[in-house]
Amino acid sequence: MLSELTETIKKNIFLIILIILVSLLSFQLGRISKTASQPIKIEKASVQEIFTESQNSKIKVQSSDSESGGVERIDFRVVVSKNSNKYHFLWCSGAKRIKEENKIYFNSEEEAISAGYTLAGNCSK
Repeated sequence: MLSELTETIKKNIFLIILIILVSLLSFQLGRISKTASQPIKIEKASVQEIFTESQNSKIKVQSSDSESGGVERIDFRVVVSKNSNKYHFLWCSGAKRIKEENKIYFNSEEEAISAGYTLAGNCSK
């Protein structure tokens, strides 16, 4: 009886070790998620320009400390493609995929709408 048990353990040692490792990993992930649930504190950034990762174009962030109590306003210019009837905000993934030679910029969302463009489905404010 004891020899059968040791033989079964020897045959399934990989499975036993795997179950133990998954259990330990799950336990540790649970502990990590418990400590990571503290609130995220957002502070005012001192960056004046944000560079998009895929291109060298700049999205200007205007700091208006005296007007709005230290709140920074994001540039809401929009871009459209010559080959499309959709507009994108500069931070949207669709805007980053438009070739530079096909881009048309509008100073506001209202200008793009009045020119007949509609907001792209994968882009939001």
